Amino acid sequence: MPITFVTIDIPGATFGTYANGINDAGQIAGYYTDGSGTQGFLLSGGSLTTNNPAVVNPPGEHYTLPWGINNSTQIAGSFNQGSSSAFLYNNGVYTTLASGGGLQGGYFGQGINDAGQVVGYSYFALGTTYGQASGFIYTNGAFTRLNDPSAVTNPFGPTGTFAEGINNAGQVVGYYNGANGTHGFLYSNGVYTTLDDPLGVDGTYATAINNTGQIAGYFIGANGYHGFVYSGGTYTTIDDPQAAGYTFVYGINDAGQVVGSYRDASGGTHGFVATLPAAPPPAGTSADMVLRGVNGSVQNGNYQIYNIGQNAILAAYPLVRSGQIGTDWTFVTLGGFNDGDTSDMLLRNSAGGAFQIYNVASNNITGSASLGTVGLDWQPSGFGNFSSLGETDMILRNSGTGGLQVYDIRNNQITGSAFMGTVGLNWQMAGVSNHGTQSDLVLRDSGSGGLEIYNIANNAITGAAFLGAVGLDWQPSVAATKATCCCATSTPAGSCSTTSPTIRSPARSFWAMSGSTGSTRALPRSRGPAHPTWCCATSTPAHSRSTTSRAIRWWDQRA
Repeated sequence: MPITFVTIDIPGATFGTYANGINDAGQIAGYYTDGSGTQGFLLSGGSLTTNNPAVVNPPGEHYTLPWGINNSTQIAGSFNQGSSSAFLYNNGVYTTLASGGGLQGGYFGQGINDAGQVVGYSYFALGTTYGQASGFIYTNGAFTRLNDPSAVTNPFGPTGTFAEGINNAGQVVGYYNGANGTHGFLYSNGVYTTLDDPLGVDGTYATAINNTGQIAGYFIGANGYHGFVYSGGTYTTIDDPQAAGYTFVYGINDAGQVVGSYRDASGGTHGFVATLPAAPPPAGTSADMVLRGVNGSVQNGNYQIYNIGQNAILAAYPLVRSGQIGTDWTFVTLGGFNDGDTSDMLLRNSAGGAFQIYNVASNNITGSASLGTVGLDWQPSGFGNFSSLGETDMILRNSGTGGLQVYDIRNNQITGSAFMGTVGLNWQMAGVSNHGTQSDLVLRDSGSGGLEIYNIANNAITGAAFLGAVGLDWQPSVAATKATCCCATSTPAGSCSTTSPTIRSPARSFWAMSGSTGSTRALPRSRGPAHPTWCCATSTPAHSRSTTSRAIRWWDQRA
């Protein structure tokens, strides 16, 4: 999949827009220049609407440069009062970390991590004579100096060590002026490592690092300025397609989204956000997990996919960014709905009952199709190989009658349906057991704790057995389903919750997780629900759909 770009132009920015930092919620900090000076801004809410950005300016200041932003929306930057002063913005309050005292040069805040540590640099000048720039880490009122041992001093310009970005592990990136040019650096556990993009014949500038260790920046090549992302030992060049030889990358979040600015052919400067395609799951991946941001949190509407193997998270990537799928669409499950070849994601519209499949391959959404609409009195109860055709089928249960209806799903469309019977509402789904060429249902009596297993083949119950009773203080926690599980918010009542350990990073308290199975028991046959109305399934890529509710609006159109 290609890199997608969206241009950011703040209304009224007569002399350019610069996007400098981005957090995991997609909030972007930067600045723009208009007739009254240089104004800081914060774009929030995921839609990249630039009509009413929040202005980030210390009171009375008209030259403000916000740079880094963390997941608590704290912003690091600098403002000018004759000389530069570094500041920390937190919930509307500005704190000056250090002031230049009116001298030329000063202090420049550049990056911030989730612990509130700020990195930047300072230098001072007297007339045309410059002192050596020195990087710093600011922690709870104390400054720690950073000076790359390979840095040299040039009295005719600000040279030395420039710290630009810091992650939650305390790793710092930046650049230094050496005897043979400008080089990026990584400072980790007291050790400086030089970073040189192989195409950066005239210099490499590292500007940001995320919590997965990806490093972003820009380099000066034979034909201009170009952005880069350094990950896994490989440099990937980032060039905005509208740039005329000038692309600068300044920030990167844990999802691998980058922000920066570019200059067009007419000399205008524009901000941008670019989304890089996710890498394929690493070797050893045996399961995938999806988390959805909790409604009302900064992660609202975001979906993250985690590759899991050997009881550990091996990799994590954004699957859907806020604004791409309406928040009225809730997660249902993962399954092999596209000919059983991938772990596809099924969502349902909470207002109308429509079902939508998103095909997932190599950690990217590759297509989308509508399965149709079923009344909201029919709720998902289980997913498995009920047709004995090796596919992921769906059972819905009527919340009023207890009726069970199975839907065969293949190649993103419903290929058949059968009514399986009705059971009293006191019998609730306890799990789905997938084995061989069939899936069986286990149901539990909510009054007695009794467990009944039903053998299912070819969309029909072929046998049943009573497993016994267990005290009601013991509740099902996870079904015996295939390891490709999935999680999200707003699942139907009765869903099983997994007992997976807490995800530390990048998931935080604004991510929620729940199992995808749950529900009931079938017996005597009676008339089932009307068949759902559905659209023809297609292999149309998800980003080409244009409806307002379920469509994914990928950021491949300029703002």
